[in-house]
Amino acid sequence: MIIKSFILEKKISLVDEYFVVLFYGENIGMKNEIKDQIKKHYKNSEKIVFHQDEIIKNDKLLNEHVHNTSLFAKNKIIIINEVSDKIKNKIAAILEKPKKDLKIFLFAQNLEKKSTIRLYFEKEKNVAIIPCYQDNERTLSEYLRKKFAGYVGLNQEVINLLIRNSGLDRQVLSSEIDKIKGLFLDKK
Repeated sequence: MIIKSFILEKKISLVDEYFVVLFYGENIGMKNEIKDQIKKHYKNSEKIVFHQDEIIKNDKLLNEHVHNTSLFAKNKIIIINEVSDKIKNKIAAILEKPKKDLKIFLFAQNLEKKSTIRLYFEKEKNVAIIPCYQDNERTLSEYLRKKFAGYVGLNQEVINLLIRNSGLDRQVLSSEIDKIKGLFLDKK
């Protein structure tokens, strides 16, 4: 199932419907924010983070964490970074026996249309795939308005200045937002 990233940003609980979710694309800032939202959404779950290379080097590592129940929390989430086609078969094997108390989130760089993992996630029903394409001025403008909701004095000129200075990079813009909010801790 393909889900648009802007829809997911508005309602992160959409990931609850899927056992495994794949995020891919060149928008690193968006993927980092989605990771943070997922961690907040599943704040009472045990969180395990891997890099794909760790899983490839140790064949049993992922299976052990998938099949072991958590002693500390009812639910568990596994986040795997830098995913590529190399891990597709391991994910497909795990999907044969989905678990209700486990969610797996995969984060990849830009995947080609011919990518086997991308094709697999686009065709399967019980998984989701979210492309995180590069932002444009309109999407960043909406992003800024959302982040500065409640602040007085925000106008289109200030928004345009921030967007220009960020070079259309959400990660840079997010850093600038944090700096600005730091200056206005008790003010509007």
